[in-house]
Amino acid sequence: MMIESGRVLDRLCSEKPCTGAIFTTFGHDPAFFENQVLRSILRLTSDPVEQPQRFHSEALRTLQETPVAVIVDAGQRQPGRRLPYDVLEVSDIVFHPKSALHLYEDYARLMVGSGNLTFPGYSQNTELFITYDLRYDSPDDVELLREFDGHVNRIESLVRQTGSQLSLVRGQLQRRISGVVATGNSPTVALLDSTKSPIMDQILELIPESAKINHIGMLAPFYQRDDSSEIDASSVFGALRHRVANNVSLDVGVVWDNAQVQRDSSFTELNDGLNQLWAWSVNEGEDREIEYLIPTTVHETRLDYQDGQGKSRREDLDEALDAIENGELWMLPKPRVYAPRQALNSANDVYENVDIWLHPGSRLVKGRPVHRPLHAKLLTITYRQGRSTRTLVMIGSANMSRRALLQQAAPRLGNVELGVAFIVNGRVNITDILPELVNVPLKLLQLDERPFPEPGTNWSLAIEQVQFDPKSRVLKLQWSELASELFDWQVLYNDRELVRGSVAPTSDITINDFVLQPASAEIVLRVAGTDYSIPILVTDLVALPVFTSGGGLQLKDLLLLLGRRIGREKAVEIGKRPPKVREDGKMAHHFGEGFSPTDVFRAWWAVAQDLADPELSLLGFRLRLEGALGLSDAWKCIVDAAREKAMNTTEAWFYGAELIRELKQIELEESADYEPKMEVLNGFLDSIRSDLQQIAPDDAGRRWVKTIQRFYAGASK
Repeated sequence: MMIESGRVLDRLCSEKPCTGAIFTTFGHDPAFFENQVLRSILRLTSDPVEQPQRFHSEALRTLQETPVAVIVDAGQRQPGRRLPYDVLEVSDIVFHPKSALHLYEDYARLMVGSGNLTFPGYSQNTELFITYDLRYDSPDDVELLREFDGHVNRIESLVRQTGSQLSLVRGQLQRRISGVVATGNSPTVALLDSTKSPIMDQILELIPESAKINHIGMLAPFYQRDDSSEIDASSVFGALRHRVANNVSLDVGVVWDNAQVQRDSSFTELNDGLNQLWAWSVNEGEDREIEYLIPTTVHETRLDYQDGQGKSRREDLDEALDAIENGELWMLPKPRVYAPRQALNSANDVYENVDIWLHPGSRLVKGRPVHRPLHAKLLTITYRQGRSTRTLVMIGSANMSRRALLQQAAPRLGNVELGVAFIVNGRVNITDILPELVNVPLKLLQLDERPFPEPGTNWSLAIEQVQFDPKSRVLKLQWSELASELFDWQVLYNDRELVRGSVAPTSDITINDFVLQPASAEIVLRVAGTDYSIPILVTDLVALPVFTSGGGLQLKDLLLLLGRRIGREKAVEIGKRPPKVREDGKMAHHFGEGFSPTDVFRAWWAVAQDLADPELSLLGFRLRLEGALGLSDAWKCIVDAAREKAMNTTEAWFYGAELIRELKQIELEESADYEPKMEVLNGFLDSIRSDLQQIAPDDAGRRWVKTIQRFYAGASK
């Protein structure tokens, strides 16, 4: 079985633009997510460290066209969010899945695995992810996408706040797969979802009733608590017992925290360290690697030992002694691992053979020491059916615990978990997927229960949600039941106090004229001197303004931008200038003292051409029509000028009629977004028609006006 080694980040890139994304995770680090993950999937070119303002502007513009939602366990979300993608929290149940769905024009990329949305989860730990590129026109691929969408639908009912982005991504996916009919074939991949039923029950349904299990492999950083020595159906080790053959074997992979890559100051003679675990630093080409062994017998000229795979080997004794003398072979401290001792001892009574496999958290990679602790979760079940041997492989978020595998997701019971299972021919062991595992007898290990400190009160849950409407510039804060226990509290945004109290709040909070700053997309609830962050959810990203502290573009500036004579970055820079210094050589070169109808028509034509681009997303379509620095801004400038008598109403009506004519000539390609795009376009056209009625020209004594009206009569209806 081939397993590709690499960083999760490297699997995020695609040659095609991403049109929407959903992430689920237990832990979320917004700084890493924004600077690394979003930068990759949105194909941002600015550097978040060297060009922070430019990066934020580029990222915000792209997010306005590409909906992104992150669903996270409320207790594990870290502060520091700066960009207004949706962060949706689950608090009443342990939310533990790790997945990502990225939508593209012709396909979707689905990733399911073990890594959190943090730097360790995507770049540092030893994790397992499985990735599928699923085409919208493939019935089998669509079936898997529908399964994942069903999973998202179920967890959407668990989130504390729904936001605006998740439904946009799901709607986009559903439009792309709505017409594809399932084939009825047995799926080659099964999505295991604890919100439907216990994951172990779903696994057993995939194994034929007549099959007999003869080997089980489990690997995880966490196992069930050692609260019982009984191996029964309520135990992870016993859940498969009724389906196993008489000679079944069990492999258990665990975290090895105190592995060494070089000898410490201690020294042990070979004869004093027999039947203990040793490390041997050996040359492998130009690099050094660590091999593990257990010396068993010293002969006159040779050393008998058990290697890291549990096989008996021999080595020249002098070479071993020289290696000890040179500090290249040394006895290791007793391996400390977290695993249930009682359950493992009882498993020895049930299974014919139980092997413990240690995953060294520290090891040499290309001769250099690295720390990559185990966080991967893996289950392999090998069975025989007739003359055939097959192995079911499960990769996902579930640890080897009752809450993860044996219980359906529910408050104070089972976790929300997600995994992928598939069946391959032959036997697959956990060492085939992670060859760095080391076989060590149970008696040589120091087995400990992993401590779980009791969490304190998460006061961020005292706020049900924070919602910002950019059109009205109103921020609304809604309290939860937990707020009745608050005392000595403050609500702050960007280090500025919004409101405070010494007793529990009695009503929700509304902040008018709120401005979402580039520095932060979350508020802070400070309770007794401790800060708790809460994400701000924006009702409509398309409506967010470009300029947060005054400024803006005049009509001629907008026409330059829309007509493609200046870029967006230049236009934003112009908008930030004081009005008296906005004129520059480029403006004078293009417009002289003003602008002509040709300049307006050029802007209308250029935008219409952009709107006809089949790769333009639905949100991108809206943004060019309704968003800041879009057509609506330019048209509003014209209407305002006409109403304030700064422009002749006949001229303004003429520009509006020409805009309608240009937009009505757009021919959109048939696609999943055709109907919603047409709905947006028709709504925009209706708003222009309404404005034209308010500025209808006076044709008294001017025949040429009637001629123009007749020309645009059909276009403006």
